[in-house]
Amino acid sequence: MEILVLETSAPYCSADSVNSNKGDFRWPKTLAGILAFLPCAPSTFGYAPHPSGAASHHLTQREKKAWRRCDRAGRWAEDDYTQCPYASEVTRILHELTQMTINTSNAQPLAQQLVAFTSRAGDFSDVMDVIFVTHLVERLTCLVDQRRELGDYISDIASNMMLVEEHILWMAQNEARACTRIVQCVERIADLALTIDTQVISKVSPNIALEAFLIRPSNFQGLLCMAVQRSPLPPLSGQTADGNQDAIGDTLLNFKCHTVNGSGSPASQLSKVQYIEIE
Repeated sequence: MEILVLETSAPYCSADSVNSNKGDFRWPKTLAGILAFLPCAPSTFGYAPHPSGAASHHLTQREKKAWRRCDRAGRWAEDDYTQCPYASEVTRILHELTQMTINTSNAQPLAQQLVAFTSRAGDFSDVMDVIFVTHLVERLTCLVDQRRELGDYISDIASNMMLVEEHILWMAQNEARACTRIVQCVERIADLALTIDTQVISKVSPNIALEAFLIRPSNFQGLLCMAVQRSPLPPLSGQTADGNQDAIGDTLLNFKCHTVNGSGSPASQLSKVQYIEIE
């Protein structure tokens, strides 16, 4: 038994309730200078099937606790909920997936499962759901050069994520640039998948359409602009170089645009060119 003698004027932190994605925590009235502990809250947001089809592993939470410090002035200060699992089953499963090692052996099954899992993205309620999916998409994108078929799954996952409620997407973008990073992954698919053997990519998902083409410079047709530098004109007799400097400067650099095709080099159409810089 431990007996603690307190002054009648001792400051306290008042009772407080905290609702977060780790659960609901009701902090009791706590003496100033004391570190208060509460057991992790149980899951309260229902059940979502695990992408792998297996039941989610629930470790005992008996030893897992959150803590919060009441400072000497009687105000709640630092807290820590990291030991507690996410209250939402969806968020908890996505967090578990981010802890996996992803390689060429398991990337395709994982991508397929993630496509199915994110088909219910309209039900995502936590900003961390979007951030965790972003981490997974980025890791899958790194393997597209080895497993080309991953590009289709990434496009579908990105399309599904557009079903998430707009405010949650905004918070994920504001906190971790999640939306920008997902779009960059879709754009990166073209860089990794376009090869000599695969010169055209066309991927159409419910919310995203991606078209990419590999264009060789020799086959390029369009408008080509060049900065052309010509040899300076020699000074006229009776004029000094300094006196003609402005006139020479006007003739040193010209900007020209013209149509080109693959039948010949655009540079061959220019005569007496000393230096050509293609913009």
